[in-house]
Amino acid sequence: MKLTNYTDYSLRVLIFLATKNSNELVNIKDIAESYSISKNHLMKVIYELGKLGYVETIRGRNGGIRLGKAPELINIGEVIRNTEDDFNLVECFNGEKNHCILSPI
Repeated sequence: MKLTNYTDYSLRVLIFLATKNSNELVNIKDIAESYSISKNHLMKVIYELGKLGYVETIRGRNGGIRLGKAPELINIGEVIRNTEDDFNLVECFNGEKNHCILSPI
């Protein structure tokens, strides 16, 4: 299975934040420079990770990002399932759109 860049960036953000102290705030610029990733892409990723509860975002002059959960409570498989759009490798695995002639309907 090949993961999308979105999932790759999500995992990188979580790894980066997990290496910091639990109260330490990090900004998007630091993560973007560390991994040579566009800040605009990271903003979208971090927004979604925040909605999912993986990160906590603090707005304002002294704001930043930190993990929303303890690192040991974050399940990588769950993160991937929440960030990947489609796990159907071929049409035959999609129950809604199965027109595969190799499997019974």
